[in-house]
Amino acid sequence: MISMEWDGLTDRDRYGDWYLKARDRFSDLARDADWDGLFGELEKNPGYVNLARPGNRSGFAPLHQAAWHGAGVAVVSRLIAHGAWRTRRTRDGRLPVDIARERGHAHLLELLEPVAVRQLPAPSDVLEHHFHAMLRERTGSCFDEIEHLLPPLSPLTEGLDVRIFFRVVGMMGGFHYRLHTDTVHVNGKSRMDGDNGDFYHVTPDGWTKLAYSPAPPPPWSYPY
Repeated sequence: MISMEWDGLTDRDRYGDWYLKARDRFSDLARDADWDGLFGELEKNPGYVNLARPGNRSGFAPLHQAAWHGAGVAVVSRLIAHGAWRTRRTRDGRLPVDIARERGHAHLLELLEPVAVRQLPAPSDVLEHHFHAMLRERTGSCFDEIEHLLPPLSPLTEGLDVRIFFRVVGMMGGFHYRLHTDTVHVNGKSRMDGDNGDFYHVTPDGWTKLAYSPAPPPPWSYPY
């Protein structure tokens, strides 16, 4: 099982000071191509591997920075082994492989080409549309009051059992989601909930709130 985070928050002022400093320090290591320092941080905070700098202006995660710098194959392979998403796009829509190609780093192109270990149910764009519709309805006014970048589903294809947490400011919690056969399973939970939260199934036909919580509940925990 690979547990990851999607940070869609675009307002730096919404982060706590200590967390903001830690995330900025991590992003600085990637920006400066300090790979030894970056991997040292990943040993302590493995969930950081796909996170961009808080505020998400460029959307450059460590794998994008490695592609930009033309890092060695060993560095990029190690990032991917840590769970770095080759399908992770920047704010302007570029994949790590696109950046490597633009920069002329031919030695990284084959390694950075996205590999789908699993397939999303087709049509995948319709599936993602229903997933985002469910998130908007479940969160009420949270997205109106605080801008969030909604998570793509493509990273779920990069492993056999990828589980992702999407924290929503204003909800005091967020959503865990994963792909199971032809369905995206979602657990939305607030820290104010007295139970395991709400459970949903999302398919290309739409989304459904389950009438009861699965038993036993999935072994997911909040990373914050």
